[in-house]
Amino acid sequence: MLPGMLYCPGCQEIVQGVAPMGECPACGRDAPTRGWPDDPLLGTTISGRYRLESRLGAGGMGVVYRARDRAGRALAVKILHAYLSTSDDMLRRFRREARAAARLRGPHAVRVFESGELPDGSLFIAMELVGGESISRRLIRTGWIEAGEGLELLAQLADGLAEAHAAGLVHRDLKPDNLLIEPAEDAAGFRARILDFGIVKHLDAAQGTVGQTVTGRVFGTPEFMSPEQARGDPDLDHRSDIFSLGICAFLWWTGRLPWEGPNPQAVMLSRLTTDAPPLSEARPGRHFSPAVDALVARMLARSTADRIPSMEAVAAAARAAARQLVEPADSTATRPVEATPEPRRPPTPLRLEPSVTRRLGRVGGYVLLVGAFLAAMWGVAWLLAPS
Repeated sequence: MLPGMLYCPGCQEIVQGVAPMGECPACGRDAPTRGWPDDPLLGTTISGRYRLESRLGAGGMGVVYRARDRAGRALAVKILHAYLSTSDDMLRRFRREARAAARLRGPHAVRVFESGELPDGSLFIAMELVGGESISRRLIRTGWIEAGEGLELLAQLADGLAEAHAAGLVHRDLKPDNLLIEPAEDAAGFRARILDFGIVKHLDAAQGTVGQTVTGRVFGTPEFMSPEQARGDPDLDHRSDIFSLGICAFLWWTGRLPWEGPNPQAVMLSRLTTDAPPLSEARPGRHFSPAVDALVARMLARSTADRIPSMEAVAAAARAAARQLVEPADSTATRPVEATPEPRRPPTPLRLEPSVTRRLGRVGGYVLLVGAFLAAMWGVAWLLAPS
């Protein structure tokens, strides 16, 4: 059992932030007399093939377990919260979107093996178990990500999301917890992976907009939502993911979010009414190249018409900026993000005032006259000396 996560038999949810004898924050049920029980699914086998060994995490969409299949292969199983399967329409969308996610085969997507429904109506997804470190954990450990690595990370994530968008999927919940840095033996030294397509929306290929949308229903994490997602717009498309990825990039380069406030509602209101600050303004003392500043600004444009148009364009711009990357000359300075050093100028020749030059010229003439006089006197003395 992970700290702060308990099972509520009332709403049959894994909930966070519950005191051992407190009430369930999801349904308000008081704690049982003996306290909250452990997760009853641990140690059980679902769908006849996946034995749930331990809980990896829990969130707003469901609980993720480490599991093993009948062949002994380790994998991850996500069981969605019960409220996500309350209607036939939701079940149809889940099945369609899970099938679409299973078709993703690129190096940056997490492979989906199976999806289905449990006897109690809960929905599950069996997927690849990925190692590595989430961006959120990386930022807790290091504070921010350096320039070159950040640009490569942005390009790889854009590549993976471009594949999803081409398959008609919009992620809708991009955030540092769902973006993973996995060690790899290649030039970059790592592979970016995109987790949790649990609340994806399937695009209507005919109209280029989101199909089967429930108008006004807002899914996602407030701090990383696009303006149109925060408004609950029914025509949300792939450009929403571009905005959310832009917030992630802003965070990993500056160590802060572009919009901040005392609560999620204030943050969303600020995002709807004000533009994101430039990177250098968000992190004074660090310098950002114009290419990186412009790319992040275009990703965070509040109007979809002004936003960079596609993930392919994001990846291309990130790689172009990486080619222009110049590391700072002073390695002892505070860790800059794509710092541009001052150009090295040739030394300025010494220029003297004219009056000084004239005085130095006269002194030089006096020295020459004295030297000539002394030489002449020496010559006369030599001639008069007895041989």
